[in-house]
Amino acid sequence: MPLHTPYPGSMCSCRAGAACGSPGKHPRLRHGLREASTDPALIRAWWRRWPDANIGLVTGTVLDVCDVDTTPGLSAVLDVLGVIRPAGPLVRTGHGWHLWFAASDLPSRVGMLAGVDWRGHGGSVVAPPSRHATGLRYLFQQPWTTGSALPSCPDPLRRLVLPPPVRVRTSPAASIDNLDRYAQAALHGELQRIRGAPRPVIRHGKRLSGGGRNNAVHLAAFRLGQLAARGGIDRAAVWARLIEAAIDVGLSTGEARRTIASGWRAGLCRPRR
Repeated sequence: MPLHTPYPGSMCSCRAGAACGSPGKHPRLRHGLREASTDPALIRAWWRRWPDANIGLVTGTVLDVCDVDTTPGLSAVLDVLGVIRPAGPLVRTGHGWHLWFAASDLPSRVGMLAGVDWRGHGGSVVAPPSRHATGLRYLFQQPWTTGSALPSCPDPLRRLVLPPPVRVRTSPAASIDNLDRYAQAALHGELQRIRGAPRPVIRHGKRLSGGGRNNAVHLAAFRLGQLAARGGIDRAAVWARLIEAAIDVGLSTGEARRTIASGWRAGLCRPRR
């Protein structure tokens, strides 16, 4: 799927521009991940329309990706695998690495190790030779032949990805029924605003109108964080609904969590009167 394009100065081709929280990493498509395709004709049409678009891959379909943001994180993953180099493709990103594996029916998970996320079902990654906001290109760091089989996720890594059983049982239990009526109404309104955020309109390389899904998620988390600072808000229930809405409009699980966390923290610092 085509992603937005990063420009110098951490600018993004989306309407948010320099204020975008994930320049060059979110879909240009109206329905985000749900519109990704393997149809060559459609893909060619996309890149005729957006020739400088970054390349996005939906995870949990053909591949899963171990997303590593730090050097200690990469060392920790290699220690878990008991290897010096991973068996499959290793991609250098703008500030870390992506380890590619065959799709394994695993969910996406943030923070399975310090500085390490797993991109499985519902996730996405940027693929080479896309450009990072730093200006660097995503590049393969070791030989790999396109079309060759991807390695399966090793069992030690799979055990890290799968959340503890208790967390799997308790997460769905968080319900907005636990919120008071005012909080439920506020949450419902913010979810509608996220899903109704307009798509960017770009003509001749200029942003004319629309866009702002990442900003809508951040603002929703901020406003609900303001309510949470006054008490009576079930954080787990609210975050679960916000993440679901953010993914529906095209954000990856990791991007959704980071954006929500940022807005939530800011809201806690400025309680609503």
